Amino acid sequence: MDEVSIDDPRVQEIAAEEIRTQFAGFPDGVAASLVSAQIAAKFRSLIVQHPDAVAHLISGCAYRVVARAEGVIRLCDIAVSTAARGRGYGTLLLRDLLDEADAAGAALELSVWHDAPARSWYERHGFVVVGGDPHAYIDMRRE
Repeated sequence: MDEVSIDDPRVQEIAAEEIRTQFAGFPDGVAASLVSAQIAAKFRSLIVQHPDAVAHLISGCAYRVVARAEGVIRLCDIAVSTAARGRGYGTLLLRDLLDEADAAGAALELSVWHDAPARSWYERHGFVVVGGDPHAYIDMRRE
């Protein structure tokens, strides 16, 4: 696992894959512009909200963005490229972070869309809902 800049092109390309699905059917030029704008906004927001956050890239096909504070680790973002899904990269990225949090006695926090499939994945790893909007993003925490 390599620590890389949040604006590393490999990280942004993995993130762009998911965003592209939202614009399927749009003319290519329009879709490309929209994806580019979404990626710029997403990562600019991450950097503003968590200026100390770092990205970890694994095998060039999965990444996580993490911010650390006293007693709390925040999983800001995690993604696996379409071609690499189902191979355990996401679990490896999360498991490594869970182990770090456990060793440090730190809580692990994240936000996820309320009905995202990832929510049940986080729940299986011990996260519980601690706030947010039950119809939008919810906040989850693992002690």
